[in-house]
Amino acid sequence: MKKALLLFLPGLLLAACTKESTKTIEDEINPPIGETPELTLLSVSSTSVVQYTDSLVFTVQYLDGDGDLGTSDPDATPLELVDQRDPDQLIFGYHLPPLAPAGSEIAIQGELRVVLQNTILLDPDSESETTTFTLRLQDRAGNWSNEVETEEITIRRE
Repeated sequence: MKKALLLFLPGLLLAACTKESTKTIEDEINPPIGETPELTLLSVSSTSVVQYTDSLVFTVQYLDGDGDLGTSDPDATPLELVDQRDPDQLIFGYHLPPLAPAGSEIAIQGELRVVLQNTILLDPDSESETTTFTLRLQDRAGNWSNEVETEEITIRRE
């Protein structure tokens, strides 16, 4: 009986043990960064602009786990700004140079300032229009970031 109990007890103890999560304290403090870029809208320079005159400056924060943001191809426009009054036609593309050294796979973060030189009223008879803008970013692997959207911005005639 004692022999059976001695054999049974360690088995019972082993069965009661569960595998601990492989998550470490380091993961809780600094969670792993994904390979898909992430954007956060920090600010917009104004919520009211005069057509043909005022510029808008959008400041966004980026975070990317493998550092493949930007390209040396001057014709590539991986950063998109879309005027939601006509999201199929009013898409502004921006070139972004590489943000990390070539060949490196490092996590990167920082801020980008995106300048829209001026805007127009789409309806020539209107005194003002409101819109929102969305921004998104594509990495060299083809992954699109989340879209961030501004609050309403008024475009007015002078």
